[in-house]
Amino acid sequence: MANNNSLAALSTEKLTKRRDLIKSVLISFSIMWLLLLCLATYLLVTKSTAKLFMPLAAFPITLLPLFLQLKPLNTELKNREQK
Repeated sequence: MANNNSLAALSTEKLTKRRDLIKSVLISFSIMWLLLLCLATYLLVTKSTAKLFMPLAAFPITLLPLFLQLKPLNTELKNREQK
């Protein structure tokens, strides 16, 4: 609830910048995760080692806080557009 109040205090421009920053970070990390997944698959096929798969399994969980921040930002921006 306190986070909603702080979002309401920010200007629309700042909210848009924050949303765009979070989206770009999510896209960058997702691309990096896919590249690492391809590398891990390649290493599994060529060297028969699956050591890289365990950190890759936990990697999407680290992005969860960003997804949780993105939803209230989008909601606040939609509420402002409706007014």
